[in-house]
Formats: sequence, structure tokens, C-alpha cells
Amino acid sequence: MELFLLGAGFNADAKSETGIVLGNSCYHGTYSIDCGYPLIAETARLCFDLAEAPQDKSIEDLFAEALERHNFKPMDNLSEQLMEADYRLATRLCTAGRNCYKDFFEKFVDAHFLTFNYDSLPEIFLHRLNRWYPQDGYGVPVEAEPSFGFDDIIQQRSSSLVLHLHGSLCVLTTESELEPIPGKRTEWIIRHRQPKYGFDPDSISGCFPKYRRVMWATGQVRIPDRVVAPVPDKAEGLQSPFIHAAYDKACHQVSVSGSLIAVGYSFNPHDRVSYGPILKALTESHDRKLIIVSPTAGDVAKTFRGEYPHLRIEPITKTMKVWAVDSFRL
Repeated sequence: MELFLLGAGFNADAKSETGIVLGNSCYHGTYSIDCGYPLIAETARLCFDLAEAPQDKSIEDLFAEALERHNFKPMDNLSEQLMEADYRLATRLCTAGRNCYKDFFEKFVDAHFLTFNYDSLPEIFLHRLNRWYPQDGYGVPVEAEPSFGFDDIIQQRSSSLVLHLHGSLCVLTTESELEPIPGKRTEWIIRHRQPKYGFDPDSISGCFPKYRRVMWATGQVRIPDRVVAPVPDKAEGLQSPFIHAAYDKACHQVSVSGSLIAVGYSFNPHDRVSYGPILKALTESHDRKLIIVSPTAGDVAKTFRGEYPHLRIEPITKTMKVWAVDSFRL
């Protein structure tokens, strides 16, 4: 059983593998839809209207400064772009002909996945392969509402887990609920003993046609509030109930597996608070093997061999697409 850690670079080839995405307007006719999973330079343009990433600070710093000013627009823009990419790209890739993502998920049939990404690309593929369902596939119990005529799907169980270590745009969390008082217009706020999680794919509901959105009496939760904002100090966000539960499950999976294959993850020093617990669990496992698939894998391996002397580190200096051409050779 393979265990993967997915970073932003895992999605980098999705746009080129999909090709041109066309829309149709009654006013302008056929036009090209600009959608994709953004990397750093694209995020700077999309969220901050910058031609390129700044030289004197990181993108994370820009998000932190925006949130300190209670400016949620950058996070809104990022989440909208990711859900657009899920809807436009992931759905086409999993139903089209051969591509590196379809080959990947069909090759590693017994794998589990840890991810720092907010998007649902892995779930969309795995759900089509009947290997992932929202009620248990996130590693914690999640309430899911079947669409009309698909009640039996709630009984299905996932063979592959997708653990979102920074949260998912499709999972909302509530620690309380409104309960009406009989005979009155007032409602009590009832606090749950344990947090409740709900599957709400929002604008990408078409990616999971057998499910509908979960709506609770507490009302709709803003999409960007479901994830850890990409800011330099993520420690506070990592304590949110869903993310804390995902980390517990992830560290257990790492301990059981003994090896971890990181694909498209840069191991940025800014993210040490995020990946530190995962690598700590790996160093305490039996095999203690880390495989890094990334264009910068050699540099990361060189640094980590000094920081984690007990890990056996193997770099594969390739992008996702090039690794696929090499038949995902490890």
C-alpha cells in the first residue's frame, strides 16, 4: 500500500493535459475559459493583481497582511479559482482519454493520500473509480446527503482515503446548532459534544452527481473559512477540529506505512509547522523512507539529509507529467 503526500505541484500539469476549455456565450459565441490550478506567480496575479510575485516578501505574507485588514477578497478569489479548476479540468480529465492523472490513480489502486491542497481533484478521480466516498473518505465521519434515487450510496465505504491537512473547500464544520424553543420564535444555540462535519461541494456539486449539499440550521459557512489560510504562521489554523482530526489520522497512516511519496510538494521552510508532524511520524516508523517527486527534489533531499539523518531519502527530479512518462518508476 502506497502513501502519497500531494502538494501544489501535483496539479501543475492539469491544464496542459486538459487542453483548451471552451465556453459558449449567446453574446460572444465560443470563447476560451481561462482556468487552472494556480501556482505562485498566478496566485500573485489572481489574488493581488500583481504582474509577478514580489521580491521582498512571500505570497503568504501578502495573504497575512490582507487578513489582518479583514480583507477576505484574496482568499475568495483563490477558492473560486480552485473550484473552477475542479469543475472544468478534473471532471474532463477523469472522463477523457489517457492522461497522467488518470494513469496515476489507476496504477496506485491501494493508495491513500495526504494533501496540503484545498481542491478536490483526487476525490473526483477516486469517486469515479468507486474508491472514495465523502462519508468516510476524509478519514473522519462526514455527513453526506444523497441525491434523489441514490440512497444506497451512503452504505458504500472508501478503499482510498484523502486526508486534507489544510482543510477542504468541500467540508464545513460546526461545533454548535440552533434548536427552536417550542411555542417561541427564539432558538437556543446548542453546542455539540463533538464537532460535526458536512459534505458541501457548493459550486462543484456536478462533480459528485450522486450527492447534494448538506445544509445545517447554522446557515451557510463561507467557503474560505473551511481551510487554513496560506499565511506564514499556520499554527492557530492547524488547531481547527477537522484539520486536527486529519493530522491524527495522517500520522497514524504514516506510522503504519513506514514510507511516504511526496509529489509536487516543495517543503518550503515557511511550511515547517505543517509538514513537521508528518516527518516526525515518518522518522518513528519502521522503514523511514521518503521519496520526493519534484523538479526541486535534489535540493530538498540535500537539505533534509542533514535535518533528518534517520530518514532514507530518494529524490526523483521530475514533474508529475514527466514521471508518468517514466511509468511512475520509484
